[in-house]
Amino acid sequence: MDRCDLGPISAPSAQRLWATDDLADLARSSALFNQDPLGPGSPLGSPNPLGAASPVGSEWSPGGPHPSCAVPSTHPAALTLTMFGGPSAFAPTAPGHAPADAAPPATRPTIPGVSDRRQFHRYAGAAMMTAILAEGQIMEVSDVLAASPIQLALERADDMLGDLLDAHEATPPAHIFAQTARLRRGLERLGRRSMPTGDARRRDVLTGRVAVLGADAAFKLGDIETARSLTALGFQAGGLAGEGALRGSAREVAAVNEFYAGHPDEALRLARDGLTHVGDGPVRARLTCQVARALAALGDVRGAAQALDQAYDLADLIPPDHWGRPGPSFENFNPVEVSYNATTALCLLGRPQAAQEHAELALPKLDAMNAPGFRSVIRLDLALALARQGRLELERVCDLATEAIQISWGRTVASVSGRADQLLSATRPHSEVREVRDLALLVREWQRSAAGQRPGPGAVTAPGLTV
Repeated sequence: MDRCDLGPISAPSAQRLWATDDLADLARSSALFNQDPLGPGSPLGSPNPLGAASPVGSEWSPGGPHPSCAVPSTHPAALTLTMFGGPSAFAPTAPGHAPADAAPPATRPTIPGVSDRRQFHRYAGAAMMTAILAEGQIMEVSDVLAASPIQLALERADDMLGDLLDAHEATPPAHIFAQTARLRRGLERLGRRSMPTGDARRRDVLTGRVAVLGADAAFKLGDIETARSLTALGFQAGGLAGEGALRGSAREVAAVNEFYAGHPDEALRLARDGLTHVGDGPVRARLTCQVARALAALGDVRGAAQALDQAYDLADLIPPDHWGRPGPSFENFNPVEVSYNATTALCLLGRPQAAQEHAELALPKLDAMNAPGFRSVIRLDLALALARQGRLELERVCDLATEAIQISWGRTVASVSGRADQLLSATRPHSEVREVRDLALLVREWQRSAAGQRPGPGAVTAPGLTV
């Protein structure tokens, strides 16, 4: 185990890993044990073939299930095993069936009686590495990337980023934030290795994109300062890589962050600066929407209208295969985001009827997508605009807001929560109405539920930045 740079693993730590099924799954995946894993008589139990130096002593007897079935291919073991020669070296086979590349029985040693110390370390190291990777304590993404060849490490990082981009709009932001922090650390560690110029540029682009996605998650958690730092890091990485679209994307997320922080003037500055780094395409359309929304917050009716017209024109030029889903992206832009942002802008300008016309374009499309944050915000924006018109629309206001909270149940996001607070303030003068009181209770319960949406112990929640 020391060959994998893991350090000593104590019996209590091993017990915790076994209790979470990570070590049990791992034993199934590696065919490491033909009897109760780590129990008496096993290669890591007592008697101990490696002597007293083994980190797991004979006093531990987990009494876990017999590892008779293979780990699913989606388990982190599948990733770790490829680092040690591929799954064929470890995968168990059905009784009486040998793998195609199996050595003759007389020359293929069995693990319990193995005398080759080096081979034993290889198996045991792979086992413990996978367990710790799954637990997120010591061995994690940074270690996996650092142990991989450059090209393979970059491919893995790209795949991980793609998975996070696919999941981020429907996943609690704390989980996305933790995963981007892990991946960013892995890329930073990878950056210490010598690599060709093309690979270094790809690493910089990946680092910047991961930072921008992490900034979006930090913003959704209400962590304005961390979002600022991460967008600055993404912008810097885009400059190193000569990637204008990345710099524009960093500015776009930074503008959203400032808009919801109540600084529309700074949001406007950032969005306009982003436009100087990009040509026509998805990122330009996204930035133009932020210009329109910031101008609306500043009360510039003419400027907001012109920016929205430009955004609709830009969206018309984007082919359907580059639409994607709403939310942060570096290569896609869904036209529904224009009508979504137009709804917000017109609500800010105090024009609820015009806002509703744009919302009628956006709502059916958003409701057909897995984008709860967008679906909730547009409803709360409409409800807020109607609430400011007085008591006549109160029933519709409560219906829209209730739908918004139900859509985002289990995923509390700062932008939605802030809108909900504004709506409660606008409806407070009508607190004698039962629907208004029920709505206030629903919103507060939803906001309290945010505590249960944090990552579990061991997850990284605060990246160390030097920007």
